[in-house]
Amino acid sequence: MSQWVAQGLHGDMTYLERNCDKRYDPSVLVPGAKMVIVCLLTYDNSGRDYHRRVKSLLYTLEAKLKEAYGEDIVSQTHQHIFCDSAPLLERRWCVEAGLGFIGKNHQLIHPKLGSLVHPGEIVINKVVPLSDTQHPQNQPCADCQICIDACPTGALRHPQWDATHCIAYTTHHCLECQLSCPYNIE
Repeated sequence: MSQWVAQGLHGDMTYLERNCDKRYDPSVLVPGAKMVIVCLLTYDNSGRDYHRRVKSLLYTLEAKLKEAYGEDIVSQTHQHIFCDSAPLLERRWCVEAGLGFIGKNHQLIHPKLGSLVHPGEIVINKVVPLSDTQHPQNQPCADCQICIDACPTGALRHPQWDATHCIAYTTHHCLECQLSCPYNIE
């Protein structure tokens, strides 16, 4: 990501220039952090704020974690539940957890849910047993170019996504690369 930012491909998202240490090391963001638990919630058309939906589910999970592992499983002094609200590399943590891969559309793609998902995280202070994770093959998109061809501005034609050419970045009203992705088509 640092090279992408250095090349100016992040456009006016200057917040990406700050807090790099927190992005790569959650213990800088939440002192005492030992693990990041990540989850995905699929898009819906309810009109409800997805941040609230994801965080509500994460608070329910937090209660279960406290019951199983004690109150000190999470920080008592620092925010530790996040959904698009902290300098965490959410997609990176999802990939490391085996929840998907980064596709040619530069989105996290879950093999069954596709890329129309919202990640959420709980940063915890203990190491807990992991579930079995299966990481997708190295090149899940292989020779597919559908998302690249669907992009109306060519923002995906480079090895790195160019936010300055992306309609979603400038207006938040384009999902062509996601809607065309075979992982999102049932």
